[in-house]
Amino acid sequence: MSGRSRKAGWIGLVLFVLVAGYVVWSTLNLDEVRCEVTMEMAERGSATVSARGATRQDAIRAAVTGACSRIARGRTENILCLDSAPRAVRCE
Repeated sequence: MSGRSRKAGWIGLVLFVLVAGYVVWSTLNLDEVRCEVTMEMAERGSATVSARGATRQDAIRAAVTGACSRIARGRTENILCLDSAPRAVRCE
């Protein structure tokens, strides 16, 4: 192996380790807030979903999206559900 290809290999390895480290760090750092949200639709009932996010708003939005996907049927109902206020919100 020549000096150039050995140097390129080390540079590639360092870049890979940096990118992998960033992915692990950002994934672990994301789970700061956990919220449980209950959404209700008159015709469909209700759903309670937990989600995590970097902020309280992110966690609530993720939980609302998950709950709406469980109870809404079709795009129109999903949009109406996402635009409505949660029946209950609990964050830790």
